[in-house]
Amino acid sequence: MRIKKILILLSIIIFVCIGIFTIYKLTYHETIRYVAIGDSIGAGRNPYGVDDYGYTDYISDYLKKYHNLKNYTNYAVNGYKTRDVMEDINYNREILINNKKENIRKSLRESDLVTISIGANDFLESMNLSNIGSFLVDKKGIFDKVDDTLSEIDKLLTLIKKYAKNDIVVVGYYNPLPLLTKYKDIIDEVVDYSDKKYQELCNKHDVIFVKVSDIIKKNSDVLPNPLDIHPNKKGYELISKKVIEVLENNVFKK
Repeated sequence: MRIKKILILLSIIIFVCIGIFTIYKLTYHETIRYVAIGDSIGAGRNPYGVDDYGYTDYISDYLKKYHNLKNYTNYAVNGYKTRDVMEDINYNREILINNKKENIRKSLRESDLVTISIGANDFLESMNLSNIGSFLVDKKGIFDKVDDTLSEIDKLLTLIKKYAKNDIVVVGYYNPLPLLTKYKDIIDEVVDYSDKKYQELCNKHDVIFVKVSDIIKKNSDVLPNPLDIHPNKKGYELISKKVIEVLENNVFKK
């Protein structure tokens, strides 16, 4: 009789524990702190020189809707090169968010997700539309510049990982001038080369690389201004969807 009572009591305890755990799983959603860093692509610069709604904003919307976003802080700046981001971290840059100062080291330390768009300005700094022909003729020079850029990004990722201990996503490059059909093949070749090297670098640092060159290539209308390298809102949304797809498959399934 006593054993029977004990078994009944144990059954009740187990049932209650299962119920509590089930309720917890259904109602608990981990909060996410999202930090974006980088250049004009991270800042959402549009094809006509204005910072607009970028891929990081679309990711923020997605996190807010599906993953309990706690805060979103964007440190990306138009024109930034890799060394500029490193200086921001080394000098602990501050920005105002809702009239409150936030510094980049604290943001990185507390981050659950960091996205990075950087490097294009490094190897395109000596190129403009007036010299693009001579610039692209020197294929070895371009590849060497990509290698030099990724060497700097290597240092940047080491620095970022001193502070950010959770998920880091690096967004790759794309052909920024598809309307210049004369140079399309060589630019595509440079992008493919940089994608391969960037992926290897991200593997080394155990961070996630997101290739976006293919999706931009299939949607050339997202780069409507032949005199500008930035996508329109559709382009940024496509980039965000690619990042979100990778997040769903590699981060939120953990």
